[in-house]
Amino acid sequence: MIIQKLSLLLCCVILTLSTRAQDGDWVPENDQIRAQRAAYITQRLKLNSTEAAHFWQVFNEYEAEKASLKQSFRTERSRPTTEAEADQLILRRLELDEAMLQLKRQFYTDVRTKVPARKLMLLPQAETEFKRDLLRQIRDRRQQSGRSSGG
Repeated sequence: MIIQKLSLLLCCVILTLSTRAQDGDWVPENDQIRAQRAAYITQRLKLNSTEAAHFWQVFNEYEAEKASLKQSFRTERSRPTTEAEADQLILRRLELDEAMLQLKRQFYTDVRTKVPARKLMLLPQAETEFKRDLLRQIRDRRQQSGRSSGG
């Protein structure tokens, strides 16, 4: 049982890291966080090895496309000087929201081919819990380093 869980975890970590390496989005300081996130979500959703392999392949593609959409909006973001410019920015933001929703629908359609919906229902909560735990760990480390250096 433990060997199965470890191999599943290793599979997820490799998939996550290899996809990021291929995308040219290689950021060494974030590899550990990505690996922890993959392990946490895989465990929380109780994905078996087949489900996990499919899930992480589709999820990584989804995340890359989501980042691309956000980046396209960021490059157009500016401070409007006229009502017309402000109106255009609002309309562009609505277009982005629609594109993000469509992307999310496609993600769930694609991942749903191998992962049951009852497991996917847990994804938003698992992501929120992971972020909360990560922030808590960061805060705890800062407090620890503050105590040791503040002496």
